[in-house]
Amino acid sequence: MKKTAMLTATLGVGLLAFGNASASASYSGVLDGSSPTFQNPLSGTCASCAYDVQAFTVDTDGLYTIDAFYPGDTGLDENLDGYLILYADGFDPMDAATGIIGSDDDGPGGSNTSQILDIALTAGTTYFLVTTSFDDAPTSFGQNLGPFENTIAGAGNVTLVGAPIPVPAAVWLLGSALIGLGATRRKAA
Repeated sequence: MKKTAMLTATLGVGLLAFGNASASASYSGVLDGSSPTFQNPLSGTCASCAYDVQAFTVDTDGLYTIDAFYPGDTGLDENLDGYLILYADGFDPMDAATGIIGSDDDGPGGSNTSQILDIALTAGTTYFLVTTSFDDAPTSFGQNLGPFENTIAGAGNVTLVGAPIPVPAAVWLLGSALIGLGATRRKAA
């Protein structure tokens, strides 16, 4: 299972006037033969579905939308027939029916999208977004394995928990550490 993360900030002209910023978090991955599996509690047909889980937090209470796109090489039936399931405060694949606060099978783009629209999220809560498939075998609607691209956006900043440090931040941290070492060295001399 491969996953990459990227945090992107989006500022709207109207939001700048009030000094409020909104941000979105986007990440992508692939459900494949190395992905963990569980019984999708909402599909009714998936006893052993591959899944990916991404924890995240928000810094502002309000409405958020989670969009998933399942890219493919040819027609829609070649894409992952994905399913989004959102949990609050924890995700246990052995008890996957507990803690669900939102879900979606087919979004506005049909079986190659999913969308949890305008869900109320609370600052300070850790959420777990599970990306999985509708079935554990290919169907006429799509594949049970494949790539996905998820975006979480809404009232406040979204932080992916466990996401890699972006390169500019990593460079800043390294520079700060080097300056600190230099200052410590001067004091000791």
